[in-house]
Amino acid sequence: MMKNNIAFIAFMFLFSCQQKENKPNQDQLLKNQIQLWKKELLLNGEVGNPCQENIDKWSIENPERFYGLPKDSIKIKSFDANQDKTNDILLYFPAGDCCSCTIGINEASDYLKLIYSNGNEFLSNDNLREKIASKIEGEYYVQTNTDVERAIFSITNFDAEISGTYKLWTLEDPDCCASVEGTFKYNPFTFKIQITHQNVK
Repeated sequence: MMKNNIAFIAFMFLFSCQQKENKPNQDQLLKNQIQLWKKELLLNGEVGNPCQENIDKWSIENPERFYGLPKDSIKIKSFDANQDKTNDILLYFPAGDCCSCTIGINEASDYLKLIYSNGNEFLSNDNLREKIASKIEGEYYVQTNTDVERAIFSITNFDAEISGTYKLWTLEDPDCCASVEGTFKYNPFTFKIQITHQNVK
């Protein structure tokens, strides 16, 4: 499956150098990449099918899962983030409301995948969801010396860095309500993060 991913991306970037009449081919290759990512998320048990009104039925059909694939399209941003004159691509979508969670733990970070160039190869980073949340938690602790329960984030932009907003729960916060909000900028190639933060209660 990884070989198929790399092949599709390689073709996509090769086509991007060709004339405008080849744009339908590029669009189809990107659609293929998105479908492969959705399939991987489902088969790996990270998400279920899109949420439905009947929670019990959804839970039976999607065991051990809490969030579903988006009903809307996957969001796409591209930028030459590693400055090698080839655009990198960020695919992402919000977790949305939990399909089967109890009240109080309904929110979660966006799902995201970075496809980037490395010489003549095209690779992907599927671990950014956990990495960014962990970096936010660690940097908040460094700045405030306050223990952190968890953090969740939403993507707002992708250029030289992945940027967005976040909510953070300290050990004193109830499940329903994060006491800290802020913004972040994360560089997926240097692994550095910058955050702002403010108390919201």
